[in-house]
Amino acid sequence: MLNSIPPQLLVVISRGLQALATPIVALLIATGAALGGEVENAVEFCNILFVGNLCASIVVLVAFGPRTIVPKLRSLRPRVTIEVLVFASLAALLSALIFSALKTTSVTNAVLLARLGPVLYVIASVFVLSQVVGKFEWAGFGLIGVGVLATVVAGSGFSLTTGDFLILGSTVVYAIVTMMSKRLLPEVGLPALLFARNFFSAIVFFYIAYVLFGPHHFANAFYGPLWGIMVVYALVVIVTSQFTWFRAIEALPAASVAKWTVGTPILAVGFAYLINGEHPSIVQITALGFVTLGMVVSNLGSFFPKGTSDNPEGSVAAS
Repeated sequence: MLNSIPPQLLVVISRGLQALATPIVALLIATGAALGGEVENAVEFCNILFVGNLCASIVVLVAFGPRTIVPKLRSLRPRVTIEVLVFASLAALLSALIFSALKTTSVTNAVLLARLGPVLYVIASVFVLSQVVGKFEWAGFGLIGVGVLATVVAGSGFSLTTGDFLILGSTVVYAIVTMMSKRLLPEVGLPALLFARNFFSAIVFFYIAYVLFGPHHFANAFYGPLWGIMVVYALVVIVTSQFTWFRAIEALPAASVAKWTVGTPILAVGFAYLINGEHPSIVQITALGFVTLGMVVSNLGSFFPKGTSDNPEGSVAAS
């Protein structure tokens, strides 16, 4: 079905769902006690991440079938298998950092600071993948980096919370995970990579919770309503967002993908207002303006006809 959808629309769908993810997780954290009813800590760090990733892997397995996924994973070379395990572990770390950050920072701040992730990915791709970055893109990245850091830090009185630092750390992990996914996708294939990412992430969270909290911690992980919530979340937000994104980046060049992601931070801040009731401050609105302007500027080169732009074919832009 997705093959019949224009890849540009897949980008919009994916980034819209991705923008929805952070406000939903923040809502689960804020309303955990009410959702858990009489079950204490039913909605907590490891429960959500363990159950959420496990549900996502089950959804992928049912959608594509074990005969598609299992033989592919078993046929991987040992080196690639190790890379997949590292990739899944880093993806788990990325989720853990964002989840932990939302306990001490606002969704709006998380969204704005997280925009550094794509910039770091582009910078890393210059050195690792020999990608070419044009003047427009560097100018846009400067607006994103300087605008977000200076404005958000100024808005917090030059005192970042623990959550803010965790989000900044997550941007580095995001850049690494994105580069690894680009490397692994052609060899592993989309269904197997999605399943491995979510299934092995669930194992990582299970191990972390077992070591830190003991086996009794998982008593609440099998609380029925939590599974109902996470199955819907996994299907709609996690799997659909990941699948549409990977399909889109397979079909479109980086510059084209970037043009269709300009509105992502605006969507995320809008969802934070609607779902979490966060009213962005003047400083945060200014930061959002810097981020959006930076993304627009970084994509200007891709709007010019070939031969008139300093953004050569094969260059990258913030997404």
